[in-house]
Amino acid sequence: MWFTRLKAKLSWTGLIWAVALVIAVSVGRLSPGYEPANRNLCPKGREILDYFREVYGKRLLSGYNIYPHTPDVYEQTGMLAAIWGRDMQWLGDVDEVIAHAKAYGYILTLHWHWFFDGDSAWSGKRKSPVDVGRVVSPGTHEHARALQEMAAAADVLTRLQEAGIVVLWRPLHEIDGGWFWWTDLKKPENTAELWRMMFRYFTYERRLNNLIWVYSAGVGDLRKKPVELRKRFYPGPEYVDISGIDLYGVDPLQDEEPYWRFFKAMAEVSPGKLLALGECDELPNPEKLAAGLTPMWLYALPWWGTPAPRRPIDRALAFMRHPLIVTLEELPAFGGEDTPPVVGILCPLDDGSAWFDGREVEIEGYAVDRRGKVTHVEFWAGDAQVGLLRDPPQKFRWQWKDVPPGCYDLRAVAVDIAGQKMRSNRIHLAVGVVDLARGKRVEVSGGTNPEAAVDGSYYTSWRAPQTAEEAWIKVDLGQPYLISRVNLVWGWKIHPEHLVVEVNLASSSDAEQWQAVYEAKNLPWQVWKATHRLEFEPVEARTIRVRLLRRANRQTWGGYDLAALEIPVPAAGR
Repeated sequence: MWFTRLKAKLSWTGLIWAVALVIAVSVGRLSPGYEPANRNLCPKGREILDYFREVYGKRLLSGYNIYPHTPDVYEQTGMLAAIWGRDMQWLGDVDEVIAHAKAYGYILTLHWHWFFDGDSAWSGKRKSPVDVGRVVSPGTHEHARALQEMAAAADVLTRLQEAGIVVLWRPLHEIDGGWFWWTDLKKPENTAELWRMMFRYFTYERRLNNLIWVYSAGVGDLRKKPVELRKRFYPGPEYVDISGIDLYGVDPLQDEEPYWRFFKAMAEVSPGKLLALGECDELPNPEKLAAGLTPMWLYALPWWGTPAPRRPIDRALAFMRHPLIVTLEELPAFGGEDTPPVVGILCPLDDGSAWFDGREVEIEGYAVDRRGKVTHVEFWAGDAQVGLLRDPPQKFRWQWKDVPPGCYDLRAVAVDIAGQKMRSNRIHLAVGVVDLARGKRVEVSGGTNPEAAVDGSYYTSWRAPQTAEEAWIKVDLGQPYLISRVNLVWGWKIHPEHLVVEVNLASSSDAEQWQAVYEAKNLPWQVWKATHRLEFEPVEARTIRVRLLRRANRQTWGGYDLAALEIPVPAAGR
């Protein structure tokens, strides 16, 4: 099913383009002779804007809002988004940002949780309020401080400009919301002037010609914040390239009217501008977009990865693989740059179901080079290359034959004619083995949903208590077995750097005579699906206990997140 859908996605030119274009023209009419706000915008930036104009009203560009939180969408769906977002406040190493953007070739967007004068961006968390009127008034301490902090941000943006990276710059986001210090609800004109002040400084003094200026309003009741009030925050069309809103609390499967309400409102606030969803829970439903039931935004940037309560995996799969949604492999190579190829594995899914009885595995995926040609695709199981596909079609199938029994982390690596490489999402495979822990009785030290660790799904997980540095999980196999392996597949972010595996011949309710069979220390931290395949000398055991002794990377915001505890044994020797 997914292979057929991708085939449609890569070659699709359906009639919905015409339907969507009529909607865009009638509701969010573009200004003729659409010039960038910065008339000296670099050629690559103009290419991107021209592409946006070309695609607007026809298809929706996909995105992530916060890297590295959300690229787990790629691990789950096999599709990379076209637009990747980061935050200026917590940007980190600029060299890493540059290298990452070049390694993938996505469009970079930056917003800024501006901690003005060393205090919080959120009005309710600040020790002292900010008088925006003084910030925009020359001669005040606040004005001087703002220019100083803008200069520091401009230094970073200059580095990106020197590296040839265009930025969708989204400052003062949720500008009319009221929860950030830059929103002057008493005199919105001060906030509008703050935008203009930043624009003038960045554009005319710092000559930042790599910025596409993105205005974003905050969702809210249009009766309490009507369009006329929102217009007072708008700095003017000559200071904005793209406009839109951050829209939360909308159900893409059911809702239609909220999308139209805010789309029409922003078309009135910023007439003639391309309209985008700067933040959202999930992409709009592409089926509703195709039918004209909801408006065609330029792009949508979900804040969440998947699986998450607001972005379930089935929805993310359907939306990211839909032909209406633009993903990374479909972007042009802006600026004539020779970007690396894009590759993804689509089937099997990395959901815990890829356990194969036979000795053959079929892999479906895609490999696309946006400027040149993919010469071959390599297939790697851990550190060993296990296959090669030369001159692959964009949509490929590959069979891994005579697979030795075991558990594997499989990836594809696409290589283009210039020798550039990209590695795919990872698929956990098990061949010729069975999982003794599947569906067995579980006990834990605390937390929620312990059965999820042995239900066979990587989309559910046992969550240990948030405050627990130490925790444990026990699995009763029902009778003794000879075992020599335990697989631990973790969810999002929180896993141990120090753990111990213990076994017991008795049931977990009997006197506990535990034997330690494995200990690991200093395990590296990973954001998503850290996987520990633990091997030890064969031992007879009925009950297995894993003790978690210390968190990796000092993560404290949640409890240990264990998606799967697996005990693989040869299928014939069960």
